[in-house]
Amino acid sequence: MSTPVRRSRPWATRSCRDCFGWGWIDRPRCKACWGFTSKATSRHCDVCTREVAAIDGICRLCRRQASLIAGPDNKTRVDLTLAARTGQQLFIIGTLRPRGGPPPQPVSSELRSPRPHRVPARWTELLLFEMPRELRGVSSKAPPLDPQLFASLSARAARIAELRGWPPRTLGSVRRGIRILCAVHRPGERIRASTISQLTHTAVPANHVLEVFEELDVFLDDRPDPLDAWCEEHLSFLASDVRTELDVWIDILRHGTPRRRPRARATVITNLRSILPFLTAYAGKYTTLRQATRDDITNWLADRPYRAYDASALRSLFSTLKAERLTFANPMRGIKGGKVAIKIPASLTADEVESVAVAALQNPALRVVVALSGIHALPARQIRSMLVDHVDLPGRRHDPECLNRPLDDYTAEAINRYLAYRQRRWPNSTNPHLLITRNTATTTTSVGTFWMDRLVKELPVGVDRLRQDRILEETLANGGDPLHLAHVFSLGAKASLRYTSAVTESEAEQAPSTR
Repeated sequence: MSTPVRRSRPWATRSCRDCFGWGWIDRPRCKACWGFTSKATSRHCDVCTREVAAIDGICRLCRRQASLIAGPDNKTRVDLTLAARTGQQLFIIGTLRPRGGPPPQPVSSELRSPRPHRVPARWTELLLFEMPRELRGVSSKAPPLDPQLFASLSARAARIAELRGWPPRTLGSVRRGIRILCAVHRPGERIRASTISQLTHTAVPANHVLEVFEELDVFLDDRPDPLDAWCEEHLSFLASDVRTELDVWIDILRHGTPRRRPRARATVITNLRSILPFLTAYAGKYTTLRQATRDDITNWLADRPYRAYDASALRSLFSTLKAERLTFANPMRGIKGGKVAIKIPASLTADEVESVAVAALQNPALRVVVALSGIHALPARQIRSMLVDHVDLPGRRHDPECLNRPLDDYTAEAINRYLAYRQRRWPNSTNPHLLITRNTATTTTSVGTFWMDRLVKELPVGVDRLRQDRILEETLANGGDPLHLAHVFSLGAKASLRYTSAVTESEAEQAPSTR
């Protein structure tokens, strides 16, 4: 006698016979109703008057309706007869079960750690079309369309103001800008960076408002890339194929490849400025860079004042296109660009040294720059990025980029006076950098090159000349030892030999005159 084979029921989208729930099931009842049926005490519901499995005269559907009306926080006092007066709310199977773990236990205020204020995540409203915002006619007294967002952003601005040391006037201006933005944006609508930049017309610091909105879901950074804008302005006259090939090269320079590291922004701009005259000269002849020939490049480089730099940029362009298989051959192969002219360092004269010393007494920040460049031979980049923590005045040490050098009396006095001046001028500033300005005092960024150039404009020489004079003085004092220079000033081999060669040549020129 053969054993009967149990056949599985086909799965289908259907409704449950008892609770009318809709879902993907393989039997007349859902899984929850099958369990409820096994515990049923009767076959009649006194609330909905149906002939269905019930416990104490109430079926599962009526119990679920009563629990739904009572809410998740009320599980002890549930009126099971509500379904007779309110009707039934149908549902999808599996959606009534509570998700997640147990509710979090309350934490006392003593144990609760402070957390940074964040804007709560909410739904986002999709726009039918983009419409630019105009903030010139918006009043800061207009009521916000999203009060919850305004309260969250105001609290976040207050916390950032405390961390950055914003004065009360700056915090008030930032809150005024936030209120203007919330007055024209509806709940769920994202706020663009281009809209925030319009606040500068209302005397609101837009850069501080952008700092409040950064890393938030309601913020959309649509600021154009300055490098892309430069390319659109200066390369728009090129043919479409030439522009496509240039875009490939620029993208590899900016972002790199697995075998090539990305270049700095200044390097990319320098290379573009070097090849721009070549592209301009042959724009009417080339429709693609595959048409470039060796003779064209040689003839163009012959009259260039900075032949070595221009040849280096063209070599980078065509080697990249050849590697990406956008050109058949590299026309720069075998072309020598020549050597870069090496400038011989020169010492300062006595009058220049006297003028620098007198000018440094007039400005505390300029005195610090002169001390760090003229005594410790720090480049402008290291001076601008030096932090207050890098200076140890009691221990007379300073540690720019982990160099750990001793601090002389003149530099220590200059830094001490500048710190006193900084405390009087910006007492609430939390910027970690040593040198700050009116614009960077309420931020964490370093001073820019434009500020540094204006600071040393009154000097007869620049920061580089001060640094070169200090290295030359050290070279003369130690007999032109390149290893000593490399150790003291963290110089490379070529830079150390350049200073020793300059000292050797100057001594050779002075030798015949002494005889």
